[in-house]
Amino acid sequence: MDRTVTDALLDLVVDWGVTHLFTCPGSTEASVLDALVDRKDLELVLTTHEGVTVSIADGLSRITGDPSLAYLHANVGLTNGLANLYAAQLAHSPVVVLNGLKSTAVQSRDGFTTARHTRDLVAQFVKDDWQSLTDGAVIEDVNRAFGLAVAEPAGPVWVGLSQDLLTGPAGAATDDTRPHRVDTRVAPPAATLASAARLLGEARAPVLIAGNEVGRAGAVPAMVALSERLGAPVLMEERRGFERAGFPTGHPHYRGEYDVDHPLVQAADVLFFAGARVFHEFEATRRPALPPGASVLHSHPDARELGRVRGVDVGLVGDQRLVLEELARLLAGRAPTPLPPAGPHPAAAPDPAPGRLAAGVLRPVDAVRAITEALAGSTLVGDATTAGGLLQRYADKPSPESFFTTSSGSLGWGMGAALGIKLGLPHRHVAAVLGDGVFQFGIQALWTAARYNIPVSYVVLNNERYAAVGAALRRFNGRAVATNTYPGTDLAGPRIAEVSTAFGVPGVRVSGLRELRDELRAARSAQGPVLIEVMTDPDDFGP
Repeated sequence: MDRTVTDALLDLVVDWGVTHLFTCPGSTEASVLDALVDRKDLELVLTTHEGVTVSIADGLSRITGDPSLAYLHANVGLTNGLANLYAAQLAHSPVVVLNGLKSTAVQSRDGFTTARHTRDLVAQFVKDDWQSLTDGAVIEDVNRAFGLAVAEPAGPVWVGLSQDLLTGPAGAATDDTRPHRVDTRVAPPAATLASAARLLGEARAPVLIAGNEVGRAGAVPAMVALSERLGAPVLMEERRGFERAGFPTGHPHYRGEYDVDHPLVQAADVLFFAGARVFHEFEATRRPALPPGASVLHSHPDARELGRVRGVDVGLVGDQRLVLEELARLLAGRAPTPLPPAGPHPAAAPDPAPGRLAAGVLRPVDAVRAITEALAGSTLVGDATTAGGLLQRYADKPSPESFFTTSSGSLGWGMGAALGIKLGLPHRHVAAVLGDGVFQFGIQALWTAARYNIPVSYVVLNNERYAAVGAALRRFNGRAVATNTYPGTDLAGPRIAEVSTAFGVPGVRVSGLRELRDELRAARSAQGPVLIEVMTDPDDFGP
């Protein structure tokens, strides 16, 4: 049989280092599925929802830094995957989305599962989008997409592939990836780096804020070196924007996460936001996010992040490892300032008062502390809306590979992402800590976990509520608060552990700390996926 465009396409993605093709297919993917029958170099991972297709690819790219492949079906599959594509975009995750479209013969006639403006659906969530126009252009278009996905600042890229373009002969199509493998890391100009070094070198009380991009760029050692050279305390990126660690929480210079009311922030004369967003705003507020009088130094690989919310005194566009290493070199002769006293560690802050609890439930804070203690050394994937802040506070984060979350607000992301992260970390225990609302958004990931026996431990904090909605109603402080009636929050009913077991992922429900700890210890040595449903206080709406 002659080599087809599909054969050339799959040869190309393998040459890019892709090992898994994640898909929830339809009829437009028939030629790809058929070509996989005889291939041993590319594993098909089937999902039952496109949200999982994208999030599992995102998880794999986050842990490896390499491009991953999500193959979506027509306009309907694309729209199902968009929420988690937004999560990949925020994380600068190089996910390549190939979208199987209906034949060109029916697209202009509003045929079944077609859309006149497909690219418009996806454009705002990707670095680049393109629909191949001819069969001869497919390989070049996809090759370019992979190159764009990994080019800094990295991010997802979309290519639409009409099914009729994949079945013809490959012809002279080349799958040479070398011209698209370009080192796109850049460093700021020397004069700008010198200005930044001078600002830091003259600072009386500098504070460094380690952002997500420090972890993604492999720049944590450089961040540690700069902190030690300056004698400066380090905070993690603020909670609403945090996605992965940019500084080891066990280091003596670590002082918690950024908050404008943090005593070190209030006393700082220079704030250096390295690879962080300044800021990922949640709600409009009159409260200033920066203290008065402090100079702001901001570095990021994406120039659009500089000055997005507030102007900066010095802005550095570039790879965070190159930026931090050069600043440490320029400051080599500076005597470190005395490190401020540590004070209480954020995880040692007073816990919420116990209050009155119904029988058989736990306070979220107690459950989270037990989880993070029992799973120390594991990689945690956090997707628990209400308990997310607690999880970030108590989880130990010795490296960027120890904790992942999303700032996208895309519920269900963590269930698929944990599977991708586990595929990239086969020798490390991976656990996803989820809310019960999140579980219902990402439930389809259980099927993939069971089918491929991916040993992820799912821990679901079940307060039988959309507690974040309850928290919003409390902030609104209207009739819901006056009457203690919170519409739109009640999720009671599903027995999550039993649902999980029915999918093929053994589940157990716990309501006490002792049995929770016992189940967590057992989960660490499980040979396949498991789920622990933890009943928590339904009246605790969190912050």
